[in-house]
Parts: sequence; structure tokens; C-alpha cells
Amino acid sequence: MSSNRKEFVVDFFKHVDAFDFEWMQKNLTTDCRIEAPGFSETGAEIVAIWMAGFFASFPDLKHRPHQIIATDAHAAMLVHVTGTHTENLGLPNGAVVPPTGRPLDITLGEFWQFTDGKVSEYRVIYDQLDFLTQLGLLEQPA
Repeated sequence: MSSNRKEFVVDFFKHVDAFDFEWMQKNLTTDCRIEAPGFSETGAEIVAIWMAGFFASFPDLKHRPHQIIATDAHAAMLVHVTGTHTENLGLPNGAVVPPTGRPLDITLGEFWQFTDGKVSEYRVIYDQLDFLTQLGLLEQPA
């Protein structure tokens, strides 16, 4: 089953990059829990909206999962993400970052849990300092 899970992960991001959030949402449990820097919520629809929000800010966003480790119950992976910040970026606190026009090239750690064949926990970890620095919102560390 682990090879099927790996294929699922790759397919998941193909659908996400194709803006197929309906497919993505159908592959999450209705009570899927998302945990990301500055954001924690429950609900498949919320996960889809959270993901769609990044595409609204980075319309050319691309995800390339690699180093996928998977079992029937869990998947862990690195995801190389690229895009260009061309639209407003909404922050969890309600603030908005206007487009910087700068490219993003970052690697995320993602950890998923599966229940009844669907993603029931979606945890994302990334370097927030690197993210903000790439967008030009923070100075490059010395």
C-alpha cells in the first residue's frame, strides 16, 4: 500500500496545481485538521480554502513532492514549492501583504494522517523567516 500512498501524494499535488480543489476536498475527511505556521483549523472545506488562498496570491504556484515516506496510515514528504507573489497575500491575523513581484522557492515538510483512505490530518512546516525574506518583507540575515 505504501507505493499507492506515494502515488496518491504525487497525484494530490497534480490536482492542487491544476486548481482542482474539489477533487482535493473529496480526498480529505470532513473533519480534516490542518496545522500550519500561524494557522490551525478543522474541516475539509477550510483546508481547500487555505490552499486556494496561496494560489490567489501566487497564481503560478507549483508543488513538487519528493522524499515521500508512506504507510497505510501516514505520509511524510518534502515539497518543493515555487511561485511568484503577484497578488495580495492574506495573513492569518487578517492583515494583507501587497504583491511584491518576487519569486518564491521554498521547501515544506508535510505530514499527513489517513483515516478510511482519506487525509484526516494535514500538517505543514516551513521556514517562515525564509518565506518572508524571499518576499522582501525582511532583510536578508547576515
